This record gives sequence, structure tokens and C-alpha cells, in this order.
Amino acid sequence: MKVLEKVRYYSFWCLDFIKGSKVRNHFNDIEHVLENFDSDESKKRRSDYLIKLLNHAVETVPYYFEKKGFNSISDFPVVNKLMLREHLDDFLSIKYKNEPSFEVSTSGSTGTPLVVFQDINKKQRNTADTLYFSEKSGYKIGHKLFYIRAWGGILNKGFLVSFLQNIKTINVKEIDGENIPKLIKDITKGNSTKAFIGYTSSFREICKYLESVNSPPIKTNISSMIANAEPLGEPTKKAVKKYFDFDILSRYSNMENGILSQQIKNGGNNFHINWASYYIEILDLEKDIPVSFGTLGRVVVTDLFNFNMPLIRYDTGDLAIMDVEKSSFNGAPSFFKVEGRRMDTIYDTKGKIMTTVVYELEYFPEFKQSQLIQEGEKTYLVRINIDGVFKQEEKMVKMLKQFLGDDAIINTEYVNEIPQLSSGKMKLTLNKHKF
Repeated sequence: MKVLEKVRYYSFWCLDFIKGSKVRNHFNDIEHVLENFDSDESKKRRSDYLIKLLNHAVETVPYYFEKKGFNSISDFPVVNKLMLREHLDDFLSIKYKNEPSFEVSTSGSTGTPLVVFQDINKKQRNTADTLYFSEKSGYKIGHKLFYIRAWGGILNKGFLVSFLQNIKTINVKEIDGENIPKLIKDITKGNSTKAFIGYTSSFREICKYLESVNSPPIKTNISSMIANAEPLGEPTKKAVKKYFDFDILSRYSNMENGILSQQIKNGGNNFHINWASYYIEILDLEKDIPVSFGTLGRVVVTDLFNFNMPLIRYDTGDLAIMDVEKSSFNGAPSFFKVEGRRMDTIYDTKGKIMTTVVYELEYFPEFKQSQLIQEGEKTYLVRINIDGVFKQEEKMVKMLKQFLGDDAIINTEYVNEIPQLSSGKMKLTLNKHKF
């Protein structure tokens, strides 16, 4: 690390030490639990965290009062965003009623936003989770971090935090042909170590711009690149490798919980689950029963550290496949694949979930934007934003039918723009036909 980077690094941890080493203690715990996953101590800590949370819930959270005397977590119901919104007060701990709390909100991209209240210990745990998984991607505090997302409200960074963490915040809505050249200039300026985190679509747009101007590879010192909020397809990974000579990693997280899993440097393609802070189940698409390893199911999360508003068996609305591939986390179950929202999932003409078909559209570089919509059991619409005439429509339709079925009816609509959501994300898929 360079001198100023070291100053920032040690300043951050010194400030934490003055405040009682809250973040450091969490960091050390996360490290021990995950990197000694099969040890008796790690198992005991994870079990103790879960039992402590469940006991706290049945004693202090109205919604769970009737669960006193439970035998295991399977005695608790699966809850979802709608239930939490409609019965918010019932999910708040009476013990924390007069304690400081931090309000976080989902983007509302799939409906009305969900508000979750977190206690200070949960907030510190999230900070430690972020630092741990960021270090696993190559980042350390002090590296210049380019952070691309929709900024505002509680997400805005204070001056001291921004200085110590050396964060350059970039609004996702500014990732366009006018601002990308400025960003590239900023990236290549100076000899500081650079790190990046942002929406997958942002990296895709940056690479598309670089391709449009026939840019050579960008020369700069990169330690980490993380794509989040949206699934990362192979075409985008290859484009980032081409223009930045770096293997971008993918993170799976949400606002209401935090970092649930992430790919790590030299750790293969699997997403390593944050078992230190969450108990995660993969349940059947229709019934609240677990599926076997290797089977696509619903991601259901129990947050082990939010005692203000315990989220127990919370259905995130996402889909994933869990695996037991050996990894640097001592064989801990990991995600073989993480998909987007269930309500945005595309099905083929026989009703089978098709999780990767949309990425095939990325192989048409002339697309400025594209979106795949399922309108009926066998009817699909491809919305395309393109300059000029698209000469490969027949090839695109033939390719999509290989995935969706020979009897698929595929229509094309040309548009001037596919609007971003209020969160700054853009849905690659929509399903207007419910099975």
C-alpha cells in the first residue's frame, strides 16, 4: 500500500479502536467463522447466534409471541415483503422501542418499498461484512474506491467516512456518453490503487462506450472490481476483462439485510455465502420445504444480527442454486448460481425456468439497450434501443428459439429508450404472464 493509503487504512481502524473496536471485533468474528467453517467453534457460534435471535424474537417481537416453546427454526413461518409492510409494528422488538435505530429501505423496484429498522450492532456488523468481503476481492481501506449506484438519503457518505475510505461516489444515472469520458480520465489519473463497485449495467455501459470509440485497454492499477444489484452475464465479464484487464467479481446483497454472498478472488465461480451473519435456506418454488443441493429454489434468509426488527425466514424474492463445492471456506455450501427476482423470471414454452437466455442478447454489440418480456405462455417481446437498422433480427429470433422453444412467438419492438427504475437499475427481463 502507498503512504496515503496506509494513513487512511490505519486512521479508520484507529477511529474504530477509540469507539471500542466494534467493527474490528465483528470483522474478526466473521473471519473466524467463515475460514474455519467445519470447526466445532465455528459451528457453535453459528448455532448460538441463531438460538439467541429466535429466543429474542419469541420474547420481544409480537408477531412471534405464539412461537414460544419452538423446537427449531422450521417452526417459524416464511415471511415476505408484503407481510412485513402490512404488519410492520408486529415485527418490531418492544425491547428496542426506545433504542437508536437506522432506517433502510428497498428500492421498490418490484412494488412499494419495504422499510426495515436496524439496531446499531447490526449496522456495525454490516460494515464488518462489507470490509471482509471487499478484502476477499482484493480491496483494502485506503484504495480509491469508485462506487457507482443511486445515491441519496441515508446512503450518502459523510466527509470523514469518504476521506478515510477514499470513496468517489458516482450516480448511476450519470453513466452516459457525456460523463463516461470524464470517469475514464479520473480512473487513469494518478498512481493510487483503484477499486470499483457498482451496478452490473454500469460496467456494461462503460464497456459499450469504450467499444464505440475503439478504445485500447485502460491502463491503471486495479485491486478490485465488484458488480452487484443485477446478475452478471458472461459477455459483460469478457468486456471488462478486455478493457480493464481484470476479472470482475459478482456480489449478491440487498438493502434489507446486507451482503448475502459474493464471488472471491481465486475462489472459483461460486458465490461464497455469508454464513457468519445469516442462516440461509433454499426452499421449493411453491412449498415451504427445502430443496436438494443443485436444485433451483427461493432464497430465504434469517438475519442473525438485526434484533431491532428480526427478519426470520424472510423470502427475498430471489432464486438460487446451492452447491457443496469445495472452496477456500472449507467446503461450506455456496451458491452455484444466483438469479434475479422470481417475478422477472422467463419461462420457455413448456414452463421451464430459463435463467440465462437474456444474456444471449448481450452478444449483439449494436444494442444500446435491450429487454426480454414474456407476454404469454409462448409469446415473447424483445425491446431494442439501437442506432440505425438492426440487420440481425432473424439471427436473434433463431437464437432465442433455441432456448425458449421452436414454437415460441417472438416479436420485436424498437424504442428510443428503456427507462431505468427509480433505483437506477434497468430490468433485463419482465414477465407479464404468470404461471
